[in-house]
Amino acid sequence: METSSTPADVEQLYRHVQAQAWTPALELVYRHRTLLAVDPLWRHAADVLVRELHPRLAEVGEAVLERLFLLHTGRLYALPEKVFADLVAELVRRHADRPELARRYARWCPTHPECARLLATPTTETPWEELHDFAVRRHQPIQQVRPPSLFRSQQEFVFFQAVREVFPTYLVYPNVALSCLIDYERLADVLSEAERRYALQALVDCAVFDPDDGYRPRYCFELDSPLHGAPERRQRDALKARILQRAGLPLFCIRPPTGTVDRNAFVALLRRLFQQNL
Repeated sequence: METSSTPADVEQLYRHVQAQAWTPALELVYRHRTLLAVDPLWRHAADVLVRELHPRLAEVGEAVLERLFLLHTGRLYALPEKVFADLVAELVRRHADRPELARRYARWCPTHPECARLLATPTTETPWEELHDFAVRRHQPIQQVRPPSLFRSQQEFVFFQAVREVFPTYLVYPNVALSCLIDYERLADVLSEAERRYALQALVDCAVFDPDDGYRPRYCFELDSPLHGAPERRQRDALKARILQRAGLPLFCIRPPTGTVDRNAFVALLRRLFQQNL
């Protein structure tokens, strides 16, 4: 167990720090990354490592800088704001000969003087890079914005996890475009005008795909809420059900009881449902 080796490994981390052996120190932190948020001994040791490493950022190798960068951006260990800004600035300096890469780092701290100066410099068209015989062009965002979740509610996420548990050998995806689940060209002649329009804009809450059958969809799920009782919503739900029926796909509409439903309750329901219907 990881916890049984924790005290010895923490002491080893302190020894690495004392010897300024930054690479093995960071490797040890990464190996025990799951303990950083729950074990005060590991958290304190990581804090000491960062405190000692911070004034030496300009002296260490690029691999050390990038590992420290990934610990922070991967949300494994949150660096102090000042440390992260200095780290990004150092990475920008290290990659001055690769402007696009330097810009990608600079966008993490756009207000830092060094980063701001680089980002204010006009750029030419994004170049193609040669990587392992492939040509790659990277178009990076102009600012760091946290993207939205695939899920529109926590209840949707819990239901998705339950479907994954019930179908462990299948691939489960949330909020799948309805048009990706049907053969639109084949169905177009048998769908009404309203159904054709809706098929191109609707989403299905959760779809299960069979990897052993060309990744074709097998089951569709809709997690209903009281909002589905509105007349307009009922009409859209009926359109979705008819389209999927014509496409040969089963649709299971599930309306949970009032209040938050946990994963185990969804799992029990799904297992009972499929025992009865399949």
